[in-house]
Amino acid sequence: MHDTLTEDDLALIHALQIRPRAAWSELAPILDTKPATLARRWDRISTSGLAWITAYPRHIVRSDTVTALVEVDCSFDRLDEVCRRLAADARIATLEHAARGRDLILTVLTPSMDDLSALLLDELPRIGGLRSTRTHVASQIYSEGSRWRLDALAPSQISALGAIDPQSGAPGGQAAGTIPESGLPIAEALARDGRATAAEIGERIGRPASTVRRQLGTLMRSGSLVFRCEVAQLRTRWPIAATWWCRVPSAERDPLVTALRAEPRVRVCMALTGPTNFLVTMWTSSLTDLMRAQERIEALLAHGEIVDTSVILRTRKRMGWILHPDGRATGEVVPLSSAR
Repeated sequence: MHDTLTEDDLALIHALQIRPRAAWSELAPILDTKPATLARRWDRISTSGLAWITAYPRHIVRSDTVTALVEVDCSFDRLDEVCRRLAADARIATLEHAARGRDLILTVLTPSMDDLSALLLDELPRIGGLRSTRTHVASQIYSEGSRWRLDALAPSQISALGAIDPQSGAPGGQAAGTIPESGLPIAEALARDGRATAAEIGERIGRPASTVRRQLGTLMRSGSLVFRCEVAQLRTRWPIAATWWCRVPSAERDPLVTALRAEPRVRVCMALTGPTNFLVTMWTSSLTDLMRAQERIEALLAHGEIVDTSVILRTRKRMGWILHPDGRATGEVVPLSSAR
């Protein structure tokens, strides 16, 4: 089985980042190939775990959900056990191993501060081997991974993809309805396969395809789901990830955010509570490129400073998907919509 990504593979993944549920017949003329070729290519890529499409409720990346970055220290001899326990929790969307200052970085999403407090104060202390936590609550999220893009397409192709019906799963839609109880099983099926058809979803959840087709259409029109095409990081041109914890004066935050949003390496950018009140995560091409990225951030911080830097050694879980050590998807998913 091929475990590398060709230029044609990267172009397809980039296209699916823009229109995750577009029909192969819509994508084929833009990518200058045939629908059957794209279908085979995606089957190979996704079966290999090199890329995957997931979905999750839009409200969990909006202001009505509490997002927190939790630094975790644990006993080295129980690290794997701790990680397995944490990865199984749907409230812990992402789990990363860090190079210094903390053993793990968790991205936690909860409906309220009470729920976050219960997780941190009542549940995590019961996990054997977990020694301590330090929590940073996000006050505003400026950029997150669903908006990150590869650079494999020409501007004309990107423009053509933008003309495809946005109900093909565009991650940037503005409407944001609430998922009804009847739609949650569909959302969980789409978390495992964001391109699943109504017939495939119906077979998984035990409903007629016609019913699922109607309910799926309602979900898509409501804008209540975010679709996200992810890629195995180590197979891209940006295999090294780092997180910078910064102290930024309030008056400088807006121009900093504007500059960082224009930076293609940025995956996450958010304001935090506490003395380190700003966080940036980037994917970079090398350690040299990582240092250039850090210099860029430092140049943007006229009166602020970088307080700490964490190189990410390994991502164990990303937005609900459990990953192999080499960053490929295992196929195991803990749907974020199940955290309720």
